[in-house]
Amino acid sequence: MTEEAVEKKVFENTDFKFSAAYGAYSERFDQSEEDEERQRLNDLIVKLDTNEISYPNFYDEVSKPDQDEDEKRYKFHRTRITGSRKFAARKAEQKSDRVKRHKR
Repeated sequence: MTEEAVEKKVFENTDFKFSAAYGAYSERFDQSEEDEERQRLNDLIVKLDTNEISYPNFYDEVSKPDQDEDEKRYKFHRTRITGSRKFAARKAEQKSDRVKRHKR
């Protein structure tokens, strides 16, 4: 019961988007050691070639095992920065100074 090794798929598609996706697939395929993972990657690239899935979905699926590593990293959270005009800032500062002075 010797199982055949899963081989990398080769395509003749010259589309730039597809060749970039194939590069990501190829890199991931070479890094993977498990036959199940390689078969999953082969299925994804074939589906992409036949337009069964979109490019964003393909990239999401290809990078799925990396999510465990990403969860450990700090995630960027966008903070809201509020600005004010110079006179409004001075007015707010004067008000806070008045409040501080009378709280003593």
